[in-house]
Amino acid sequence: MNRHVRWFAMLVASLTLVVAGACGDDAGSFPRPDAAPDGAAGTLPELDGSVDGAPAAPVKGLVAINSDYSSSAVSLLDRDGNLLADSCLTSGSGSAGMTMTLSGDVVLPTQVPAGGPVALIDRGKSNDAITWLDVQTCAVVGQLAVATGFHSNPQDVVTLSASKAYVVRQDANPAPTPAPGDFDEGNDVLVVDPTRLALAGRIDLLPFAPAGVLPRGHRALLAGGRVFVSLNAISLDYKSYADGRIVVIDPATDQVTGVIDIPGAQNCGAMTYVAATQRLFVSCGGAYGAPGVQVATSAVVAIDLGPTGPAVVARVAAASAANLPFSNTALAALDGNTVLAVAVGDFSGNPPDSLWTLPFDGQAPAKLFTASESFALGAVLFDGEHGRALLADGPTMGPAYLRTFDLAAGALTAGKTAKTSLTTLLAPRALALY
Repeated sequence: MNRHVRWFAMLVASLTLVVAGACGDDAGSFPRPDAAPDGAAGTLPELDGSVDGAPAAPVKGLVAINSDYSSSAVSLLDRDGNLLADSCLTSGSGSAGMTMTLSGDVVLPTQVPAGGPVALIDRGKSNDAITWLDVQTCAVVGQLAVATGFHSNPQDVVTLSASKAYVVRQDANPAPTPAPGDFDEGNDVLVVDPTRLALAGRIDLLPFAPAGVLPRGHRALLAGGRVFVSLNAISLDYKSYADGRIVVIDPATDQVTGVIDIPGAQNCGAMTYVAATQRLFVSCGGAYGAPGVQVATSAVVAIDLGPTGPAVVARVAAASAANLPFSNTALAALDGNTVLAVAVGDFSGNPPDSLWTLPFDGQAPAKLFTASESFALGAVLFDGEHGRALLADGPTMGPAYLRTFDLAAGALTAGKTAKTSLTTLLAPRALALY
């Protein structure tokens, strides 16, 4: 996360009553109730994007990261929101294959291979690591530090094959060595080998940042054989922002092959791809500072990746929805024309967060859900096969839920709520289908 949001998260954590030992009990590495006896840990199939970045193979379930920003717990659920493994890995539990326990700042990849393993992205300043979790047994199958001598702030993982993945690192090393082979520069995409738990290469993003800012790579996904990396594009002192930019990488050569500019929108992050229409959607949170400036520079845009693209073909401005900035960490596509986006509430708590459906055919945005406070709504997903949207709702005061919305006759209606953890008091923050 960028440091503005991290600062706020730390503030929330300091003001929140944390029950001692919420994650202290070791849930251990235990078989899930539905675990296959011959499940092969560590198998990473080829992956390409589809609606909401969902894997082409059948989706098996849902992984949730529960957190109070001081500690984290990973839970596994089925697609109906029923717990399969409650807190199968926590900040208070270790496991074979781990040298670091989880911090309170863990997120999930934009895309996860069907059946896993799931890459847990630990952005904690003392960790900077990727931990691969076997979703059949809740066992850690490997952990790889990606700090290389500095706080690299990893943001996303793109799985390309069993032996190759990309890790987006947002921060830069203030004092890198001259040696090219230690991969300690930052501002980059690391090439890693999950099978050997080794660094294999580096793609420098600094040459592709807009003038006057650092790239600050954020989210990434694989679509149509190419990898797309969103840039927050913010200066070193976090005072200046450039217009949004997407960097395009050819995974066959590990080379940047182009950039896609997003004029008028800044601080761009979350992405989702609809293969049927070859549309990439990107959510831009706007420039932090004066509220009017942030709203004016916040939008969700549609980018055509077809034969005549890439090009921005449509946008929904934040001012046309809640008149609040969109979150640049939450976005899901219902189809090639409509997305779900979170409008971030005011620091005062009034107005609070809200979930919106955003059509790209000229119809007006519509509010789907209003949270009880600001900075409560986390990830949003859409399970196209089940016609169900999933929302992480984690207020600091009051109960936290996984909320579901069922699609029928072209409209989403509120469905059941579920708990993503019964053994901790932690709220869901990140979600992914696997």
